Amino acid sequence: MKHLILSAAIFCCALLSHADIRIAVISDCHIVAGEQVSLLGKAGGKMDAQSLELLQAALDSIKAEKTDLLLISGDLTYNGEKQGHHTMSDLLHKVSAAGTRVLIVPGNHDILNPYHLGDEETTVHDFRTIYADFMGNIRHEGSLSWAQRIGKDLAIIGLDANIYGTGQYVSDGCITRSHLEWLEHTAHTLRSEGRMIIAMVHQQLLEHVNNQASLLPNTLYNISYQHTGNDDRPVTAAEARQAFADAGIHYVVSGHFHVQDIAGADFTVNNRTWRIWDISTGGLSTYPSYFRMLNVDPKSQKVSITSKTVNLHTDYSANLLKEQAQSMVKSRLTSLLGKTLATIAFYILGDNLCQALIAFTQGDEPHHGGADIYDRIHLDTDAVQTELKDKLLNTLHSMMLDYNGTDTTDVTPDITVTLQP
Repeated sequence: MKHLILSAAIFCCALLSHADIRIAVISDCHIVAGEQVSLLGKAGGKMDAQSLELLQAALDSIKAEKTDLLLISGDLTYNGEKQGHHTMSDLLHKVSAAGTRVLIVPGNHDILNPYHLGDEETTVHDFRTIYADFMGNIRHEGSLSWAQRIGKDLAIIGLDANIYGTGQYVSDGCITRSHLEWLEHTAHTLRSEGRMIIAMVHQQLLEHVNNQASLLPNTLYNISYQHTGNDDRPVTAAEARQAFADAGIHYVVSGHFHVQDIAGADFTVNNRTWRIWDISTGGLSTYPSYFRMLNVDPKSQKVSITSKTVNLHTDYSANLLKEQAQSMVKSRLTSLLGKTLATIAFYILGDNLCQALIAFTQGDEPHHGGADIYDRIHLDTDAVQTELKDKLLNTLHSMMLDYNGTDTTDVTPDITVTLQP
């Protein structure tokens, strides 16, 4: 019966053409099945125990928005628990039954995760089976990547470039030559039909802050891993980004970093400038629990974006975010400076660095005093190494002061940002 209802939803979606398409985007739900909540340890900055409640609230809001399509850009579960995936699938079938098409890609937490709760981890085969109704019908044989036509004017490509089966938890992803060959061929076919393409990935395609690749490498795609075969070489970030531009893709929705931010970059395609927008959606399980509403006009290829929040457990979740920021700042300083110097640097810069990270995560830097935070850190950095100082200030400048009309105002309720190629 559920497949019959899903077919009806797909049929309704197929009728969409020559009109704006309403798309909801969620990322990093990290849900825990109710019977496994008791197995959780200390919260690591995310509202793990409340994850199902947050997801249900977001889905209720999306239903009220009369959404045509829901995209979920990975990290569906806490750590790839099979029970969590079945719970998620059941919820998504209800969304489909209400008339909204759902498409998902896995995240780095979702498959063969050695830190899963309980006894059952999720294999690639399990994932494909559980989410068979929520992956596109054009498939990449070497991964869980897919593409799906939506109506007459739009297509979604979901690229799975996560790293599974190493026996370790790997946060960053790895885009390979076979990913890009499939992307190029699939995108060419879809564009020849006159379709606008939106891509969905888990890790971010573009850098959202300066020096992200060196300071926060596990938020992006990493060429140091090779996981799909000896002849399938990893590509560099520059190669991957250029391939997305060559494939005719202007918009990429991403997650993973748990930040609400939009980054843009220009590339050259056939001697013309080609702009890509990377629309990162904050983690639903991380304060302030964002999701996005996109209004897409396939003919003009304009995309209007409005941010929404799930307002639950506000004080509790805000404190978790502060704890997470402190942990991340200490970890990165230790990696850069060593334990002794990191302790000194954290004493000098820690409070302001944490405030900067919180403001960036929440995506509304001016509202949280971004300019003042940057000025205070700028004054305090004379006490740290010159090399670190220069890199740190360069990164923080792009976090707090790169106001371009996209990555700040788009998180304010009832304010919509419109992007165009």
